[in-house]
Amino acid sequence: MAKLVIDMERCTGCGRCVADCLPQVLQLRDGTPALVREESCMDCRHCLAVCPVGALSIGGHGPAESSPLENLPDFASLSRLVKGRRSVRRYKPENIPAAHLREVLDAAAHAPTGVNARRLWVGVIDDVDSMNAFRAEVYDAINDLAARNAVPPSRRSAFFIRSAQLWNQEGQDAIFRGAPHCLFVGNHKDAPCRDQDPFIYLSYLELLAASRGLGTCWCGLAYWCLKLVLPDFLPRLGLPESHEFNYVMLLGLPAVPRTLLRRLPCLPAPLPLQA
Repeated sequence: MAKLVIDMERCTGCGRCVADCLPQVLQLRDGTPALVREESCMDCRHCLAVCPVGALSIGGHGPAESSPLENLPDFASLSRLVKGRRSVRRYKPENIPAAHLREVLDAAAHAPTGVNARRLWVGVIDDVDSMNAFRAEVYDAINDLAARNAVPPSRRSAFFIRSAQLWNQEGQDAIFRGAPHCLFVGNHKDAPCRDQDPFIYLSYLELLAASRGLGTCWCGLAYWCLKLVLPDFLPRLGLPESHEFNYVMLLGLPAVPRTLLRRLPCLPAPLPLQA
């Protein structure tokens, strides 16, 4: 449960923490913030973030472990990163430096989730040898199903059967694109924003990875393969029974450099609202 601690020598009673508290668990009492409905606290720590004098600690977190938002990327550099992102489909056959991968994953863990539920499951194949073994196992499993005419029917079944054949015959990796790493995301079935949270997380992770010089690919093929053809693989990857499998992202060092390609953006249309 959340525990609120107020440094009375610092608190000015400005009420910013109360105004920013979405579930309204904070109230001003005699000019001092008080936690009135502790069980409803979302642990979002907005109260801590907006306190102008660092007078508030909650849930064991306080000003000492906080830092000001400084040296942020300017709009030009951030927009260039967004405009220049592309799916990478050719990777160097080597591991991402472990420190860089850990850095990206740790930063992405701060991506927002609905109602601050933070119930995502993230699984990572962080070693190229493990990824190669997993890749081969997937294709072997598809070939076995195809030999028994047991591939579950879907509009993508023919593609997966052909992909497994090409892997055996020519070593082509049509599903995973030779990526050295693979990231799997799921969300708790009871999460308030079960379908949205994983894609918010991956969007943040993709840009963080790009800022580190890493390539990513939103891999619908791997997602559909595991979801439609090889669902028995999911528990082996560590997906809990309490969670729904949501998507797959490939990661690795790009094999070729890329340039900024201008393209027609999706422009927002004004809504025809009437007074």
